[in-house]
Amino acid sequence: MRRVWLKRVAAAVALVFVLFVVGWVPWFLAGLATTRRFQFPDKENGGLTPASFQLSSEDLAFRSADGVAIRGWWVPAPAARGTVVMVHGLNRSRIEMVRRVPFVHAAGWNALLADLRHHGASGGEATTFGAKEKEDVKAAARVARERSPGPVVLWGVSLGGASVVFAAAEDPAVAGVICDSSFRSLTDTARHHLQLFRSFQWWLRIVPRWPVAELTVFWMGRRGGFDPGTVDVRAAAAGLAGRPALFVANSEDVRRPKEIAFDLQAAAGRGAEVLIVPGKSHGGAWRDGTAAYQAAATALLEAAERRSARTADATRGSGLAGGALTVAEQGTRSRQ
Repeated sequence: MRRVWLKRVAAAVALVFVLFVVGWVPWFLAGLATTRRFQFPDKENGGLTPASFQLSSEDLAFRSADGVAIRGWWVPAPAARGTVVMVHGLNRSRIEMVRRVPFVHAAGWNALLADLRHHGASGGEATTFGAKEKEDVKAAARVARERSPGPVVLWGVSLGGASVVFAAAEDPAVAGVICDSSFRSLTDTARHHLQLFRSFQWWLRIVPRWPVAELTVFWMGRRGGFDPGTVDVRAAAAGLAGRPALFVANSEDVRRPKEIAFDLQAAAGRGAEVLIVPGKSHGGAWRDGTAAYQAAATALLEAAERRSARTADATRGSGLAGGALTVAEQGTRSRQ
């Protein structure tokens, strides 16, 4: 009888363990990633606005295609060459990008800084890792075109980096992209981060990466209301169609290894470049390698402006509104 009860207890413990590992853990982690609204305490940029750099700005309020209220700043430049839409990372807000605005302004471009859905002052019920955030970016690009002529360039970090690639892949009018510290796909980054978290949290050490990562992605889609299979940045990068693109990474970023930037560059093809900045931070390349970053971003803006001008000339020459021109950009270069 004792053996029977011991077997029953062992079976019950095993069942509880399995339910914990493949049931509660993935559901819990998915909720942290999608439905929890958390803003990282950005001590580096806290309290900064464009006015902190003696730049005038205007508060923006507009809606994404699915009706989500988006908030942001419009920072105009005199006789602007175009507009740069600037997009922050996960659990951040538009202030993450504000230190880059003086550079954009000095280069002669307007800046539009937006809070993605479920972040900052914007609305929204969930984070979807680019699946729906791309609509926020596309809406910001639309507002930029309504306010000022000239090309629109998208510049994003981490979640913002993925979102701008998704948006540009669906909006051929985008003239260029700067994608900083992005990921390859949602499944790939879930597997990678679960492995990292297992080294940070003792209770996660008993959790196997498979099938927990895959189950977490499943629940992220269910709880966030999106299809995780569509969150594939590498596939979207192939849709940039030769437009100027710059992929940036820190050399020792454990969250987004630099190899990802080269993978995205290869997918984007001609016109794409890579900048690797020495440093261990995630999304800190602007701070860690400002001079190199500014040089690479300047080249990207100039290439986007040239391409936009050529496209406009070709459209006028053909007499076709909304025509497109595919131009072989300068050969791919890698900056390290």
